[in-house]
Amino acid sequence: MMKWFISIVLVTVLTACFRQDVITIEMKVPQMQSDDCARLVLQSLGRLEADAIVRAQPDVAARTVTVTYNSMRLAIKNIEYAITAAGFDVNEEQARPEARQALPEGCR
Repeated sequence: MMKWFISIVLVTVLTACFRQDVITIEMKVPQMQSDDCARLVLQSLGRLEADAIVRAQPDVAARTVTVTYNSMRLAIKNIEYAITAAGFDVNEEQARPEARQALPEGCR
């Protein structure tokens, strides 16, 4: 009986270590004015840790991107950093000027 109890406890503890915490957030990206800009935002998210982003859906009309991600592997700041590094402002974070200058004219 004790062996079964220990086995159950071990399985519970070990599976908890591999827990996924999937979160969906909407991020404001004011310069995302066209499908080309949205494509660049999605490319920036594609550079993040493999399989950490579950889904990213841009909405050009609203100038937002809805991101579903595994929060056990990424933080919101990681996502914001990837987008600002591509040259876009996101939420309250400002893009680096040199990255913004590298964007196509219609995305600045």
